[in-house]
Amino acid sequence: MSLSTEKYLMLLNHFGNRAIVGEEAEATIEEMSGALYCTSRNAKIVIRRLVEERLIQWRSGRGRGNVSRIVFLAEKEPFLVERAQEMARKGEYKQAFELLHEFGAESTTVDRFIMWLNDQFGYQSEPAQGDEMADTLRFPMFEPILTLDPKQVYFSVDAHMMRQLYDRLVEYDASTGMLTPGLAHYWESNPEATEWTFYLRKGVRFHHGRELQAEDVRFTFERLRGNQPSSWLVRTVKDVICVGSRGVRVRLNQPNVIFPRFASSNGMSILPREAEDEAFWSKPSGTGPFRVTSLTNDHCELAAHREYYRGRAHLDRVVIAFMPKETAKHSENAEWRQLLHGKKLYDRRQNDSWDKIEALCRGSMLMMWNSSKDGPQQSMDFRRAFGLFLNRKQMIRDLGEDRIYPARGFRPTLQTPYLNEEMDEREARRLLLKSGYNGEEIVISTYGSNSSDAHWIERRCADFGVNIKLHFTTHASVRKEGVLPSADAMLFCLVFAVEDVCEIENYEQNGNFLKEHLHPDIGEWVKRQIDKTLAAPDPAVRRQLLDAIEDRLREEAHVTFVLHKKLNMYIHPTVKGVGLNSLGWIDFKDIWLEKCD
Repeated sequence: MSLSTEKYLMLLNHFGNRAIVGEEAEATIEEMSGALYCTSRNAKIVIRRLVEERLIQWRSGRGRGNVSRIVFLAEKEPFLVERAQEMARKGEYKQAFELLHEFGAESTTVDRFIMWLNDQFGYQSEPAQGDEMADTLRFPMFEPILTLDPKQVYFSVDAHMMRQLYDRLVEYDASTGMLTPGLAHYWESNPEATEWTFYLRKGVRFHHGRELQAEDVRFTFERLRGNQPSSWLVRTVKDVICVGSRGVRVRLNQPNVIFPRFASSNGMSILPREAEDEAFWSKPSGTGPFRVTSLTNDHCELAAHREYYRGRAHLDRVVIAFMPKETAKHSENAEWRQLLHGKKLYDRRQNDSWDKIEALCRGSMLMMWNSSKDGPQQSMDFRRAFGLFLNRKQMIRDLGEDRIYPARGFRPTLQTPYLNEEMDEREARRLLLKSGYNGEEIVISTYGSNSSDAHWIERRCADFGVNIKLHFTTHASVRKEGVLPSADAMLFCLVFAVEDVCEIENYEQNGNFLKEHLHPDIGEWVKRQIDKTLAAPDPAVRRQLLDAIEDRLREEAHVTFVLHKKLNMYIHPTVKGVGLNSLGWIDFKDIWLEKCD
């Protein structure tokens, strides 16, 4: 915000009803210095500047007792919108909203600014250097990017952003369930699956220009050790050895036949060894299709990595604006949400030529009961009763939107649309009585977009005399000290980007809701099951072992599975290469705009 903007708005607020545009108001230098919180000398300097910028007219009083007169030349609300728009064009989105709130913009003014912003989002070709045009995707996010460090990743938003910046040794194709070469063009293991060797591609360069070497892979794996969210990935890693400049040998303490799948997870995204420098994270560098050009509290800007080994992205730029969470409701029907071309187009509901992408989300919404806290949830009868009276189908009918099927497990299967929900109100009441529940308060914590689900569950519980207290937190604060231990249950959503691996992650990752709330005895049994899974060469055996964990959690009601969601979007025909990845996001690399003049 410019000094003149700030001072003009301070004067408008001070004069209040006397500040009528185009009409004179009496003023003194003393009053002006008080309103501007400065000396009389500096007040005169500010007045002179505001006059030069044609924001006010000033007529000095002559002689003792004669007051000066000021004329305001710009209406407050339009002036605020114009200045907020100027800030947004510079990428100063957070400051633009702070300006509006600090100087008391009316709600209609804020709405007008947000409507203008919505028109700036989407896909556009914008002027770049010289006569060139830059294909740009610009969109808002209403939750911050919490981290771009692979060892700290929990949420799918952060994981998706990391996939734009970094690569992994191997890549997992969710559509086929197969691994494909990534930074490693080939890999092999000894017969016992306790030693894995990866062979790196030649000529792969980080964004800052240096070529990828084996030492970068060793550095990446070693920095995961400790008590980090991604440390579980190296739990069985004995050591990592560089074999020349392009070979990496990973030795394990026990067999892991799916270790390459571990290596395809976001937590094992490969970083340059310069990442040990704290300054690195102000503009992190990877080998991925996009590089960070700007990262502030207001926005994140990415540019295409021109030397990307898999081929340059079609988009030139991606700009992400960090917006206040409370503004999300103004964008529910905004065109950018449907990946529109930058030009004004027809309403998608009236245009059958648009393409539609729809898929089941690879995960579920669920509740994890806290086994470490005293309370009614310690009773298996209480937990079972909860699952039996929930009425998931009614919840889906009432709330609609992206909710589609009742959940009986972590992932939807081919049978999911045809399964009957386990609901028995009579048995639920019998189990509640047997559990000894007597109206005690049950604290359910949740965050993000789960509030309507939580309130529905609260109302349903009230029908059965279960006293629910909802605690709402945020992505940024849900794992802060005291949040998880104080909850009787956590309501959240899981997304499985990599089969098997993401399932194991839920049981082994530090800070994961399942791991943190699971009873230690069951946790030890789960760990033994996982070790058997990692040693089993037969995929069917591995599936049976992991399903046994899920079955026990469901049968003993440690977890209450709630529902599955669908992903869908409408895409204008001029936007090409759009597809949903395993995280439910659109990979920026393959999007391109068909020019239509």
